[in-house]
Amino acid sequence: MTSLIDSDEETKLAMCGHSTAIYNELSRKWTMPIVFALGIKTSLRFNELKRAVAGVSAACLSERLEQMEGMGIVSRHVKPSSPPSVEYSLTDNGLSLRRILCELSDWADTAKMIGKRQPGNAYQSSIHVKLD
Repeated sequence: MTSLIDSDEETKLAMCGHSTAIYNELSRKWTMPIVFALGIKTSLRFNELKRAVAGVSAACLSERLEQMEGMGIVSRHVKPSSPPSVEYSLTDNGLSLRRILCELSDWADTAKMIGKRQPGNAYQSSIHVKLD
C-alpha cells in the first residue's frame, strides 16, 4: 500500500510534533514572565527574580527555573561566597526565545488581542514583570 503523503511531508509532520512538544513546555505558566524579566537585566538573583515576576511562589519559580535550565533557556551561576550567591541569566537560546516572544507580543498588540477574550478562547492577559 502506498502512503498518502510523501516522505518530505512525513518529515514535516514529525517536526511539527517536536515543535508542539516544545511549545507545550514554553507555554507553561510563568515561563514568559521569567524570560522577559531575565532579558531586562544581564542576570538576577533568585529573590530579585521572584520580586520581578509578580505573583509567582518561590516553589513554582524554583521548579520553572530548573525546567528552563534543562531546556537550555536559563543558565544558573553559583558564585562561591558566604553564603553562596546564585544568579540566573538567559542563555543564547533564551535570548533568541525572548526576541521571538517580544515579536509575538508586538504582533498581539497590533492585532488587538492583548487581554481580549475571543469566542472559544479563554485567553486572559496576566503577565506582569516589574524591576525596581
